[in-house]
Amino acid sequence: MRVPSTLGVEPPRPASIIGAFSRWLVSTPWVVWTLVTVNLGSSVAGYLYWYGKDILAAPPYLWPFVPDSPLSATLWAVALLALHRGRRWHMFGLLAATGCIKYGLWTDMIWFTNARAGGHYSLEAIVMSANHFGMVLEGLVLLPLLAFRLRDVGFVALWYGLNDLVDYGLGDHPRVPNPQDIDVITAFAVGSTIVLVAIWLGVALRRAREGQRPSL
Repeated sequence: MRVPSTLGVEPPRPASIIGAFSRWLVSTPWVVWTLVTVNLGSSVAGYLYWYGKDILAAPPYLWPFVPDSPLSATLWAVALLALHRGRRWHMFGLLAATGCIKYGLWTDMIWFTNARAGGHYSLEAIVMSANHFGMVLEGLVLLPLLAFRLRDVGFVALWYGLNDLVDYGLGDHPRVPNPQDIDVITAFAVGSTIVLVAIWLGVALRRAREGQRPSL
């Protein structure tokens, strides 16, 4: 049963509020350029500080799969700038949003499991946890602007499936503070890919049934 508001107008749905915020963000130049600068700066720090040795140690053909979080933040910055300029890169945007959500949650999870295993939240852990929680929020902000289709979801599933294979099948995963929990970490990484792809697949199938077209 729908309950009318006291003003006789139905209150806006939460989804519409989030969508309005996303559209405001992507259309406001100073916000866009601030976030692009922050993300690219954080990405450079991640490439050099956390992944520098890992990138150099891996063969060049695996480089796209090594720096998980920095690459996701870089893709997000590019996707945001593209949307700001009216480019409808739905597949690219979904790739960036998925990476930010997946690796943002993953990083927060490893620091939490490290603390549960007897470690502690150092300044590094606190900064990285806060930074990667921000990545999760950034990924969520992009989603209302993306009208992705089944082929887009298929590409994202292939990309992050390969990424998980490289990380945990070939052993090129990022260094973790609690290697004793690698089984839990692996399960979380693979599980997050499956869950996110399943959600995107459900959305894409619903849009296909309803005949929705990609639009901002």
